[in-house]
Amino acid sequence: MLRSTTNYASPAGRKDVTGLAVSNAPYFITCPDYAPARLREVLLQLLAPLGGIGAFVSPGQSVLLKPNLLSASEPGRRITTDPAVVREVAILVKEAGGKVMIGDSPALDNFDKVARRTGMWAIAQELGIALVELNQPMRVPVPAGGRYQSLEISRLALEADVVINLPKLKTHSQMTLTLSVKNMFGTIVGMRKAEWHHMAGRDLIAFAAMLLDVARTVKPALTIIDGIWGMEGQGPSNGEARHFGLLGACRDPLPLDLSLALLLGLDWDMFPLAQAAAALNQIPEPWPKAVWLNGEAPILENVQLPVTTSVRFLPNFMEGLTRRYVVSRPAQDLARCIVCVKCQEICPEKCISLNANILAFDYDRCIHCYCCHEVCPANAILLKPGWLARILNRLGR
Repeated sequence: MLRSTTNYASPAGRKDVTGLAVSNAPYFITCPDYAPARLREVLLQLLAPLGGIGAFVSPGQSVLLKPNLLSASEPGRRITTDPAVVREVAILVKEAGGKVMIGDSPALDNFDKVARRTGMWAIAQELGIALVELNQPMRVPVPAGGRYQSLEISRLALEADVVINLPKLKTHSQMTLTLSVKNMFGTIVGMRKAEWHHMAGRDLIAFAAMLLDVARTVKPALTIIDGIWGMEGQGPSNGEARHFGLLGACRDPLPLDLSLALLLGLDWDMFPLAQAAAALNQIPEPWPKAVWLNGEAPILENVQLPVTTSVRFLPNFMEGLTRRYVVSRPAQDLARCIVCVKCQEICPEKCISLNANILAFDYDRCIHCYCCHEVCPANAILLKPGWLARILNRLGR
């Protein structure tokens, strides 16, 4: 019997897939590349234990595909969900009789620019499906058992009959990993994301709890994560592309993310999402063990995780010391900076100023959300660990 992770409240009229007698285990399958014919066959194998796409989509239903469209980036940079995955899932949904739309709410870049650069516009044109910006915020209550009482979420995401979550496997400088649960943050409209960073960004566990609340409110019926190519290092936008060679699927995004964290060699006590889920009693019991459909799990050696708040063992009363001498600080790389001021625009605390092309950071106000690093198109925002962190890391702590 699973705990509250299966208690995802369904928006009115939406099919409740968690009531079906199907395992809530995450399923994984290896896949070497994005070749269309192979990708389709692998997706069919991946979804078969879950009942196939027909277990989630009925004829005539509106189906929102929610990829990771962080920025206006070419697919080869591995920042966004690969268009090949979105295309094949869209075709499967159409074959099941669903009315498909692709949607997201980029934090900064113009939606049309993002859609074209990431390849989503071309897919929509080819398949004759809708592209929608997730706007029109609507305040709705959070299901019982969460941290927050209500959230403002895009009406378009709430009113879709079915939401299929299509995240990208990446590291994240603030949250360590950005996977399935965090991809639902894209249903928070536009710059309201920065407001949440302001309100919860000082507390990683509180921020992760908000992400869980968003996922539980939107309630994706199915999550398929693109881990064929992903990102390691200082993700989610300025890390290094890495070939992981896998796809994953699950009815519940949380077990999928927790299984991937283990596969990537990350202890749960270093993963804010796992900590928040444990605090809210949302980790399933018994644990739904991951199932590999074509052999054993691959060995992913030396995955580079972000170096930011890695020293998290200091007690709460030392928060001031931690923030000043341990936590990584953003800094400008003058050689790379193109002075686009996107970092200034996205900063929820407005603690970045510009004088003669030199960025100044007010570290007393900085909440270490790393939004500036995340949106920088030139990888010109460095994350420099505090001197105490450098010493402790050398000591192996």
